[in-house]
Amino acid sequence: MEKYILKTVNENGIEQIRTFLAENHIICKNGGVDYFTHDNLLAWAEEAEFSLSEGNNAGIELRAFESIHGRTQTFTISDAGLDCEEIELEE
Repeated sequence: MEKYILKTVNENGIEQIRTFLAENHIICKNGGVDYFTHDNLLAWAEEAEFSLSEGNNAGIELRAFESIHGRTQTFTISDAGLDCEEIELEE
């Protein structure tokens, strides 16, 4: 039977995203550190999970106009921020 490893973002990964956004998002620079609710962060986590499903790393992208640096930035969630589940695929 074939197996597949499903990777999902865990709470550690959510905190990694929160830290990245707090340090780099234009809204946070203007005093909106609490702007990103848990639901907002879950949406960013879904972006990382989609990236994983496409065979890439657990990355998210901050567009240039969203970044305090005025350029597109990418962030990759570390392995500690991901849960792995082995799933058996039926043939």
